[in-house]
Amino acid sequence: MQTENPSRGSRVLLMLLPGLGDALCASPIVRAAAQAGLTIDVLTMLGPVTEYARALDEIDRVIELPLLERPVSALPGLLELRRAGYAAAFLPFPATRWQYSAVAAAAGAKRLFTHDYGHSAGAIAKLANATIVPFGGGHRIFENRRLASAAGLAESPVSYLVPKSWSGEHVPGLLGMHPGTMKYKGNDAKRLPLDRFIEALKNEMRKGRRIRLFAGPYEDEDLTHIRAVVDLASVDVVRAPLAQAARALSECEVFVANDSGFAHLGAALGVKTITIFGMTDPARINPIGPSFALRPSTCPPCHDEGMRDFRCVLDIDYRCIRKDVGVTDISSAVDAAFTPQFAPTPPRESGPFRLYGTQHAG
Repeated sequence: MQTENPSRGSRVLLMLLPGLGDALCASPIVRAAAQAGLTIDVLTMLGPVTEYARALDEIDRVIELPLLERPVSALPGLLELRRAGYAAAFLPFPATRWQYSAVAAAAGAKRLFTHDYGHSAGAIAKLANATIVPFGGGHRIFENRRLASAAGLAESPVSYLVPKSWSGEHVPGLLGMHPGTMKYKGNDAKRLPLDRFIEALKNEMRKGRRIRLFAGPYEDEDLTHIRAVVDLASVDVVRAPLAQAARALSECEVFVANDSGFAHLGAALGVKTITIFGMTDPARINPIGPSFALRPSTCPPCHDEGMRDFRCVLDIDYRCIRKDVGVTDISSAVDAAFTPQFAPTPPRESGPFRLYGTQHAG
């Protein structure tokens, strides 16, 4: 039998287990829980998400467990979570892997709020007597707002929460560019080929743009290759911890990135962000804010959000991102972003989506 929804003063657990972009999409839960007077602890397993959560004023405590690399050694930490006696736990979307549901159930909160994943994840949620929230489609941030509503929390604005210390003044004319993505579960398969990115970088340099090039923890080899073929003497290269990199990013007027957590961060910081898409669906994951989804391919987005990796479903060598996105497409989008006529791609509240091989109307 379920207990009441968490009340003011209760301590709740928010599980931010995937990457930075997904953590930002959980913002409606954080904002609504904080406004309701709840004390929020956050469970993470990836460094960038830990840094982000620790920088938020709304978060009381962040617990990082090695759930990815050393799951057995995380068991004492999970037992500690059970002893905390949380009034509620939230498992935001995406959490399609059954292991996420197992961790959420193991935390032993009085109430668990999760989505209707079905399969093994659904069976675990039912055993945990969870409140299972149907999907509505549309952007992931709306899925998470629905999760907050199921807990009786007030609807909050559809926008990202970012640490105040990460924001700076935009520098007119400054263009940021980021070549990579995280590599967990093959995420790098959805990124623009590095040689194409280099062509786009050279093209913007020929225009005389002031450029700030960002390299994250997964791009050391990429940066070495770029330095070998491009004279970066006039380019500001940023290879820094997340908070410092975010501050540098916030100063850009325009930012070009792959479908990645850093693209979400750029839009969250108010930077006009051009996000390059291939197999993933912009309607589900285009960054919230001043972000334009660049996807010139006519091949429909094929990524199934229940997949464990990023396979090209049609086996045509990821044509949507490797062949169909040209330097001219990127150049035109950048030029448009530097004008007052820049038109961001609006988020969609509901709509069709694909999960575990099944197409849903939303």
